[in-house]
Amino acid sequence: MQEKKYALITGSSQGIGRALAEECARRGLHVLMVALDTPELEATRTYLASTYPIEVHALGLDLTQATAPQQVFDWTQENKWTVNVLINNAGFGRGDRFECIDLRVYQAMMRLNNQVMIELAYLFLPQLKSQSKSYLLNLGSMESILPMPNKAIYTATKHFMYAFSLSLHEEVANTGLSVSILCPGPVLTNEDGLKRIKGGGWGAKMILMLPDQVAPIAIKGLFSGKRVIVPGFMNKVLLGINSLLPLPLQMRLLRKIGQAALPPERRVKG
Repeated sequence: MQEKKYALITGSSQGIGRALAEECARRGLHVLMVALDTPELEATRTYLASTYPIEVHALGLDLTQATAPQQVFDWTQENKWTVNVLINNAGFGRGDRFECIDLRVYQAMMRLNNQVMIELAYLFLPQLKSQSKSYLLNLGSMESILPMPNKAIYTATKHFMYAFSLSLHEEVANTGLSVSILCPGPVLTNEDGLKRIKGGGWGAKMILMLPDQVAPIAIKGLFSGKRVIVPGFMNKVLLGINSLLPLPLQMRLLRKIGQAALPPERRVKG
């Protein structure tokens, strides 16, 4: 009998993570969901299990806790599930001037966006490399490439993911493991995101995508072995144009765009 293979997706109860989990299910992959223990997690698990002819298992826990990545790994080992696709999707961002956000928020952000990603990749790497073909996807952002003022720490965490993903891709080039980073632009996942997009004006709306649009592009790119996956034609165009500009002009434009991350009372008029 052929060994069952599983796709493990963190932060998979809603938003992009949920869409990625469903895209994996649509392709016939068994799904392992890891997210906060909320009603959305069980609702998504039930939906996927009843909609697609696959196994779906869920683990509810707070990934920012010190032992959480090890708990995730032990959960798969105890159940003898072979993880063939690891998707590090869990993460969050917060926008404002650097000094206006509580240090504890930054610590949690760096923990979830970076440390958890590294620990999960480290724990699962031997199993992934032992297979003839396997995949690792990290969820970055266009801000993995663009240093965005007023989102300094979030942007820095995404730069970290970008460098790590490209470096690891080369390190494992002679194995069956393929490493990719997904760099979407604005994605509408909740009411808070809608407010930020409205604050960004017509430019943000022009490149806005929905999770169900991003997920198929992401998984197709992952299975094609792409290093960097940028969903959306306009996003590719904007990144290309930005790369041609001198750094001072790049940063001047990004500073204007970054105004959208500020509370309305702190935005510069004009």
